[in-house]
This record gives sequence, C-alpha cells and structure tokens, in this order.
Amino acid sequence: MINVESSKLGQLAIHRVGNKHNEESVFVSEEPAELTEELKELLEGYFLKPFVKLTEKQEFVHEVELSYNVLKGIAESTFANEELFFEDSAKIVKHLYDQSNHPHIKSGDLFVAYFDEMYLDGELMNAIGVFKSERKDSFLQVSENETKLKLITEEGISIKKLDKGALILNSSEKGLIVLTVDNNNYDASYWKKDFLSIDIVKDDNYETKAYMDLCKSFAKDVIGNNETKKEEIDFVNQSVKYFEENDHVETQEFNDVLFDGVEELKEDFKDYKKAYESEYEVQIADSFNISAPVLQREKKNIANTIKLDTNIQLKMNFNDADALHQFVEQGYDQQKGMHFYKVFYNRELK
Repeated sequence: MINVESSKLGQLAIHRVGNKHNEESVFVSEEPAELTEELKELLEGYFLKPFVKLTEKQEFVHEVELSYNVLKGIAESTFANEELFFEDSAKIVKHLYDQSNHPHIKSGDLFVAYFDEMYLDGELMNAIGVFKSERKDSFLQVSENETKLKLITEEGISIKKLDKGALILNSSEKGLIVLTVDNNNYDASYWKKDFLSIDIVKDDNYETKAYMDLCKSFAKDVIGNNETKKEEIDFVNQSVKYFEENDHVETQEFNDVLFDGVEELKEDFKDYKKAYESEYEVQIADSFNISAPVLQREKKNIANTIKLDTNIQLKMNFNDADALHQFVEQGYDQQKGMHFYKVFYNRELK
C-alpha cells in the first residue's frame, strides 16, 4: 500500500482542458504555480488522501507497442530530468485534450504535480500526480460595508473530493506504477483507457480480490439458487475464514476444505470458475499469496443479512465464522406452515 505521510509537493502546474468535441479550447499556463507552505499542505491533502487506501495497482499498456504509450513517455522524460517537469506538464494537458473527444466529457482544471519521498510497499520513490477538477461548488462570502453585512455567492473548487486523479510512481524495482481514482466514472473509458492507457497489475492484491469476488458470485448463483440464504452466507463466511487462517491459497486445498465430503459442489465450483473467467474475461490464479489489506477491505463489502418476508432481518458477523453453525438453526413448523430460524444466545448486548 501507499504511504504519503512524508510526501512533499515540489512543483505544480495548473492548466485548463476543454471538450475538444465541442470545440472548447485548452489553456496552457506559461509558468508554474507559486506555492506557499500553507498551500502545499492544503493541496497535498486534497491530491493524496483519495489514494491512501488503494491496493489495486495499474501499469501502462498499449495495443501495439508499449513505447507508443504517450503518458508513459512523458513521465519517463520527467523522471529522467526533473527540470523538464513544467514543459512535460504542457504535453500532458495537450494529450488529455486530444482524448476529450466525446460530447459528455466535462471541461475542467488540470493540476500536474511532482512529489518527492513517497513510499509504495516500503520502497521510497518519487511520483507525478495528474488531477482533474470538473465540478464547481458554490461558496458564500460575507462582505462588510459601513451599514451592513452582505452575502456574496462565489464558485470554486471543493477540496473535499477529487474528481479524477492518477499517481505515476517511479519504482527502481518494478518500473512505472500507476494508481488511479475516478469519482465521476460516467466517462471511465476516457480517463483510464484513452488518456492513461493502463491495465491492472495482477499481483497478490488483484488475485485476492478476484478470488473473493469469485466466491461471492458462486455463493449467490449456485448455493443461493439451490439452498437457503443461510447456506449462501455461510459459504462466503467460511471462505473468509480460510483466507484469514492462511497466508497462501492453493485452489485444490481450498476446494478440499470448503467442500469437504461434497464432491458434487467441488466439481460445480471448478466448472463455475471456468465459466466465470470466460464470461468476465479474467484469469484467476490457482496459487497466490493472500493480501491482508484487500481481505479486510472486501470483508466490509460482503452481504451478511438474511431478510425475511415478516419484516425481520438477521445480520451475521464475519468476525466469528462458526457462529452461524453454532447458534442459528432453521426448520419448518408444520402447525404454522412457516419456515423458522432459531437463534441461541446468553444475553442481549446493550
């Protein structure tokens, strides 16, 4: 994961990019922005905070030849000679303008920044940041004259949420690594594919998320369709437990543990994995190390609630994977003609 606590904003260029399709212009500043220490601190938080919890890394790609990737070439130029930063920032905004060729793409201010002393997975490196601000928020200013106070409405950039951003990190071990955020993803193809031209790095972070997504999908499509919601949640629960108790995943061992004694489900999972990879055009490794940060993040996104038609909900806790077996029973009451869940407990918690 990235650590930006010691990062320092060294240089900043501010340009403006319009929509080329709509014949809007591009504005290229003639000199870098002037930065005070107070402004640096403010901008470092605005630019870098969205990246702190990211685990998914990207790398530059090109459908013909990697050397044709425009942004990669510009970044390499800047990292090789920091004095070219401002000149290269103008090339970046012009490249973005050339990709802004769809009527829905919004104009905005483009910030290109150079950072020193940033850590990624423990490695110290420098980084180039490219940040686009598209939305303007309204602000109220209070002005004073001799007789009264007056409200004035102004528009400006809100530093609470970054619209689009990319960090290009210069790793001596792995080359250029890209982290990206896009909070206005109506035009995600334009930012990630056309402008950045990047693809996911298939490391342990990627494989952990991909395998957990596979398990959640299998639970919903196969177990949920044939069994009850309890069994669906229990399978995901046991998958999480396996991930937490192991540092490494081997698909065969995972299958043996999760489908112990149920050969039919074991075969169903193997077949489902192949179909899943084909449908979503992904390749999920049969062997990888588990990423603890990804596991903890993905746990928060797992559906863990059984909703009943009697307006009652049962919410499970994934911090205790065996509780569902130990303290929840289900059955059918012949007299009422209804299904039921029986929940055991010692006391109510306040």
